[in-house]
Amino acid sequence: MARGSAIFSRGSVMPTEAWATCILQVARQRRLSVNPDQFGMEQDICDVTLWLIEKHGLSRVHVWVDRHYTQIGQEIAGVTVITSPRHPARLTEAAHEAFLALGYTIEDTRADTYGHQFCDGHHSKHEVIQAYTRIEDALKLWRSQ
Repeated sequence: MARGSAIFSRGSVMPTEAWATCILQVARQRRLSVNPDQFGMEQDICDVTLWLIEKHGLSRVHVWVDRHYTQIGQEIAGVTVITSPRHPARLTEAAHEAFLALGYTIEDTRADTYGHQFCDGHHSKHEVIQAYTRIEDALKLWRSQ
């Protein structure tokens, strides 16, 4: 059986939407259902990931966000892009700038950190377009200041 498909009594295969949801978005929805006012960076991680994939023509990429245990809100210790293209350092710098443009403070104090869950890339084309536009607009505004 194909991923994201269901087999019905006549043996036909019908696509479902369940597989198209990123696990990070599922975690976001769960968090919001319990703590609707609590800040979460899930959408930002997904948007930066999708923007990098579109901007650089990648098939897959992981944006790894480190946080110190004492950091809250839009404070992070660092960003690393994990992939196998020819220029991962350039991609890490682009992701770093994108998070700064989204209002994050990036400071590594060398204290203990933990890695935030990364986006698995299971998003609709509409979500990809929204993410790309959001990050491009944020970068334009950030660079103009």
